[in-house]
Amino acid sequence: MDPLTLRVALAAVAVSLLLLSYAGVHRRTRSRYSMWWCLSLVATAAATMLYLFNGTDAQLIANPLANAVGTVSAACTWGAARALGGRTLGVWPLVVPAAGVFLASIADRPATNIWAGGWATLLAMVLLFAATGRDLWKLRGEHRDMGESPLGTRAITMLAMTVSGLTVFYAFRFAMYMAFGPTHETFQTFVGSVPTTLALIVALVIVTFTMTDLSAVESTHQLRMRATRDSLTGLLNRGEFKARATARLASSGARHAIVFADLDHFKAINDTHGHAAGDAALATFASACQQTLTGDEIVGRMGGEEFALLLPTSEPEEARARVERVSEAYARLAKAASIPSTTVSYGIAIVAETDDLAQALRRADAAMYRAKRAGRDQAVVDGTH
Repeated sequence: MDPLTLRVALAAVAVSLLLLSYAGVHRRTRSRYSMWWCLSLVATAAATMLYLFNGTDAQLIANPLANAVGTVSAACTWGAARALGGRTLGVWPLVVPAAGVFLASIADRPATNIWAGGWATLLAMVLLFAATGRDLWKLRGEHRDMGESPLGTRAITMLAMTVSGLTVFYAFRFAMYMAFGPTHETFQTFVGSVPTTLALIVALVIVTFTMTDLSAVESTHQLRMRATRDSLTGLLNRGEFKARATARLASSGARHAIVFADLDHFKAINDTHGHAAGDAALATFASACQQTLTGDEIVGRMGGEEFALLLPTSEPEEARARVERVSEAYARLAKAASIPSTTVSYGIAIVAETDDLAQALRRADAAMYRAKRAGRDQAVVDGTH
C-alpha cells in the first residue's frame, strides 16, 4: 500500500476513533483522561491531513505545521497519562516542542524538502513518548502496590507497553534517520512512512479500546484522592500517611528517618491576618515539601499546623539538611506570593529496627518540642538511634 493511501486511512481511523471516544466515553464520564486522548486524536488527524499537501504549493507551510501538530499529539498523550495519576500537564510540553519543531522545519527548505525538520520532529516524539511511558509505568507500580482493580492495572499496563513500544520505534527511527537519511532504502524499508503509519494505526486502536477501563481508573483515583488527601494542602491525611509509612517500613530493608514539623507561632498568623492567611501559609508549606522532596519521601498533614515526613535515610545530618531546604523553599514561596509565613521547628528520629511507626513518631514529636523550647526555627535530632 502506498504512503498516500495509508495516510488517508490513518486520518480516517483517527477521526472514527475520535467520534467513538467522544460520544462513547468523554460525554459520559467527562474524565480528563478522555479529554486529553480526544485532543490527541484531533491533533493526529490534523497532522496527517496536513501531510497530504506534500507535493503541492501549500507544502511550504503545511509540512512544518504537520510536524508541529504531530508533536502536540504526543504531548496530549502525555497529558492523558498524567491525568490518570491525578496530575496535570503544564503549558510548556504543548508549546515548546511544537514551536521548536516548527522553527527547525521552516529553516530546512520546507518548500522542496518533505523531510524538513525531520530530525527535530523525531527527537521531540521520542522525548514526549518517553516521558509518557515513564509516568505510566510509575502509575502501574502504584496501582499494583495499593491493590487496585486488576482490570485497571491491566489497562494501564497495556497503555504503558504501547507507549513504550512507540518510544522504542521512534528512537530507532531517529537513529536510522541520522545514520542513513530519510531517503535511504534501509530507512524507508524499516521505519519509513508506510511502517510508521501502520504502527500509529495499531497504537491508536489499542489505546482507544482501553479508554473505558482507563477512564474508570481515573474516577477511582479521584475517589481515593478525596478519601486519602488533606483537602487544604493536597498532602496525605493523617490516616493515609500512617498507612503508607507503616507499609514502607515493613517492606523496606533500609532504615528511615521520621520527621515531625510544626509551624512556629502559627496562631499569631491567624490572629493577626485571619484564617485565610493561615490556610495560605499551610498550603505554601505543603508546596515547599512537594517541590523540595522529590524522591521516595512520604509527606502528610497530621492536623492543624503539624506535618510528618518519612525520609529514606538513616543519616541524621542528611535528614536535617533536607528539612532545612524545605524551610528555605517555604520562605521563598511565601515571599513570592506575599503570604504571611513563620519559621518551622522540626524533630527528627531515625527509625530503629525495633521501632514501629507509633514509637518513631513519638520520639520525633518529643524532639520537635525540644526544638520549640530551644528557641524554635531549628531541627533537633532524637538521640536514641
